[in-house]
Amino acid sequence: MKKYALILFVLALSLTGFSQKAKFGHVDYAAIMKEMPGIDTAQTNLLNLQKELQETGQLMAEELKAKEADYNRMAAAGASSAILKVKEDEMTKLYTRFQEFAANSEMELQAKQIELLKPFQDNLLEAIKKVAEAGKYTYVFDISTLAFSSESDDLTRAVKTELGIK
Repeated sequence: MKKYALILFVLALSLTGFSQKAKFGHVDYAAIMKEMPGIDTAQTNLLNLQKELQETGQLMAEELKAKEADYNRMAAAGASSAILKVKEDEMTKLYTRFQEFAANSEMELQAKQIELLKPFQDNLLEAIKKVAEAGKYTYVFDISTLAFSSESDDLTRAVKTELGIK
């Protein structure tokens, strides 16, 4: 009998904990990120790096096209197979370098993006956490992931205030 009373007591306690209504909030993460001081400089640096890498890749692609045209011209003119083999090897090496450059460029750009944007993201997440804890929110969602929201408070303004954004 005591076991049943204890089980009912534990069950009643756990149900009262679950009966509290969860509090939901949402923020416009992207809009806040755009307005954070210094983010424009970080994005400009990223765009400059991307442009620089694209220009280098374009030069490599043009060099590859020129070597291919040279090879085709020599083949049409009846160049020896030894000369054509040397030209093929040059094109293969250049193509391999081009592929490695493309892969390394992508990794470099991603690493730079993390380096430049992570401090902003960390500050934003910390501000969201402070606002959520102060308002006793159970969950805070990014507005871009919500399909529907009827009982959710918009915390964007409060997070902006926490970050010092007007």
